Amino acid sequence: MDRKEAQQLVGQLLIVDLGVDGVYLGELVNVVTEPKKPWRGEVRIFSVLSLPDSIFRDDTIALHEVPYDEGDIDLFRSQQLKRRPQQIQIEPYLDSVLTDLKRRYIRLKNDASAPSAELEALEVYIKTLTSQKRRTERTKGHNAGNDEAPFYNEYTFHFRDNHYVLVDGKGESLYLTPSHFEYVWHQQGKLVSGRYEGDGVFVRDNGVRYIPEENSVMLIDQKQFDPYYILRKELDPVALQGFEYNLQLHDVSHRDLIHCYNSLLEQLLNGENETTFQGVNFLTFQTDEHFVLVQHHFKRNLTFESGQPVYDRFEFTTDKGKRTISLYTNAFRF
Repeated sequence: MDRKEAQQLVGQLLIVDLGVDGVYLGELVNVVTEPKKPWRGEVRIFSVLSLPDSIFRDDTIALHEVPYDEGDIDLFRSQQLKRRPQQIQIEPYLDSVLTDLKRRYIRLKNDASAPSAELEALEVYIKTLTSQKRRTERTKGHNAGNDEAPFYNEYTFHFRDNHYVLVDGKGESLYLTPSHFEYVWHQQGKLVSGRYEGDGVFVRDNGVRYIPEENSVMLIDQKQFDPYYILRKELDPVALQGFEYNLQLHDVSHRDLIHCYNSLLEQLLNGENETTFQGVNFLTFQTDEHFVLVQHHFKRNLTFESGQPVYDRFEFTTDKGKRTISLYTNAFRF
């Protein structure tokens, strides 16, 4: 990107690609320009996209050698800075480190020639970091099962560039895509809720349809941006039942969730009228005795038409080496 484009991105998250030293997400704080020299960007590091390969040894992982921690500010060359694709999920720093460690763990687990020492080291570090995260959330009084009063994010409804979108107070757009997201709006003096059907139309549970006018106010409960809430909401009831059954088999429950990377949520938020999605979600559950990694492979068509294919494959791997697979598809119904 040139300096003019960069100046328009001040305050937004960019990719900081340092090659062998890792890839990061960071907020562009300032654009530094000097006569007859390429511009540089002052960036505050937010999270990790890819850890440096140099920190991985056969029997240890030198996380302390990661060159940038959360909140670190540095100057980077313009060639190292790239616009962030919308499909990249934004995670807190510790969560992003866990996501990359788990990707590496799963990749090595599926490689018969992978060194066992590195697998064991990854298991130890993942367990240690998830324990740290768990203690922090307990201190903050975090409770995944609480029933707090709704906290709504406010948006306005617009039709822009042939897309129906919701725009928040900061001017950021949320593309409307058919999904199990629940939207709330004022109608006849009261708050009502429903989902987005498509073509600018919302439908309530009782079948009544609503077509907002330009600039109409729409509300979304903040909890719906919780990755794990969305993951469970998007599962077919039979698939959710099978998932919960397998959690019980591994002696964990929803309350033991430590980390959830939901790529489906990111695709839903940035789908630009897309209705077909596929990818992999990563989950970590931990108790005082053990931890369980889950890969959730999914395929979705969210048009809500009968006969649309659904595919869910859950792969459970424990720190003791136990591995089980649960598969759900509706392909045989029709």
